[in-house]
Amino acid sequence: METSALRRHLDLEYTRLRAVLPAHDDLTSISVPSCPGWSLADLVQHVGEVYLHKVDCIRLNTRPLQEPDLSGLDPVQVLERGFALLDDCFDKHPPHDPAWTWFPPEQNVAFWIRRMAHETAVHRFDAELAVHTPTEIEAGLAEDGIDEVLTAMLVTDIEPHEYTAGRAPIEVRVPGRSWFVNFEPESLRISTEGRAATTIHGPASDLELWLYNRTRGEKLKFTGDLMGVGVLRDLMTEATK
Repeated sequence: METSALRRHLDLEYTRLRAVLPAHDDLTSISVPSCPGWSLADLVQHVGEVYLHKVDCIRLNTRPLQEPDLSGLDPVQVLERGFALLDDCFDKHPPHDPAWTWFPPEQNVAFWIRRMAHETAVHRFDAELAVHTPTEIEAGLAEDGIDEVLTAMLVTDIEPHEYTAGRAPIEVRVPGRSWFVNFEPESLRISTEGRAATTIHGPASDLELWLYNRTRGEKLKFTGDLMGVGVLRDLMTEATK
């Protein structure tokens, strides 16, 4: 997906996240089913802190080592400040500008625009789930999110000792597009073609949320070697912590 489209999605998903927060309720009393142990206040604080961290990744062009001073701010204020500074940062820095990221192939602002669009979409779903109004992620954004979580997060975060090398590939598929998870000795590798022993397929939003361990995949289909479903689920849980 083009970076300009991802930026628009980020703005929309943040607006939806902010709008779903109850105005007069104590957010600490509302639990988030998809984030065990978190209240809605914890979720909101987390998203705001993530935004502020990415601002420093771009501003400093190195891994930030200091926590921002958030004294006197409640979670909603942290969220609002974080997004305002992030939005301003993305306005001032074009996508090709350098920025520190944890993904070596992409050390630029565009990486963080994409990452924050998907971070916000998934946590918007979490917030909606907490107040019992969950809605899907737009199909095009979800498809891009599947690509990002597999090609960047899964491949980067999972080490060879965490899986069995040589295991038959697992296919993740939405209408018109597939990703194959290949278990190679040096690292996991994602390809667009292959022969899979396990296939997991369905609508893009449901598949992305399943990969993020947000749903049980009620609308997905699992075929072939079903042990592969558990293997990928466990790896994705580790990669998306």
